Amino acid sequence: MKKLLLLFTLSIFACQSPTKVSKEEVMDTFETFFEVLDHDLSSFDAVVTDDFFIYENSRHYTKAEFIDFVKTFDIVSSKRKFEDVVIDSDYNSAHIALKQLGEFIVNTPEGKVKLEFEWLESTYAVKVDGKLKFKFYFSEAIKTNTTNLELTTNN
Repeated sequence: MKKLLLLFTLSIFACQSPTKVSKEEVMDTFETFFEVLDHDLSSFDAVVTDDFFIYENSRHYTKAEFIDFVKTFDIVSSKRKFEDVVIDSDYNSAHIALKQLGEFIVNTPEGKVKLEFEWLESTYAVKVDGKLKFKFYFSEAIKTNTTNLELTTNN
C-alpha cells in the first residue's frame, strides 16, 4: 500500500507542468531594480546575479564598476518612464526589451543640471533560489539633453 501511495504521489507531481515566469513577476523585479539603483545601492546584490555585468553607453562594466560609476552622480531626483516593453519568458528566465526615458536633476560643481535621456535597453534575468535576478543589462543612449538649472558663481 505504501508503494502505491508513493507511486500515486510521484505521478501527481510528475504531471504538473512548470509555470513560466509571469509578466507581473518580470515587471515587479524590473521596477525593484530601478528602485534599488535610484535609492538603495547597498541592496544591489539582492537584485542581480553574482556575475552581473552591464553595457552602458558602449562600455562594459562589472557589477562593482557599475556601482562605482553610479555613485559618481549626485542625483537630487530621478524620473523614469518605460515604453514599448516586450517580455519573453520561459520557466527560469526572462528577457526584456524596451525604450526608457529618464530625467535626472543632479548637482555638479557648476550648479544643478537637468539630464534627459532616451535609451534603448535589453536585459536578461534568471531564477536564482526561486527569485528572479538580473544577469545582464544593455543600455545605449539614443538621445540626450542637458539643461543648466542653477549656476554656481565663484566669487
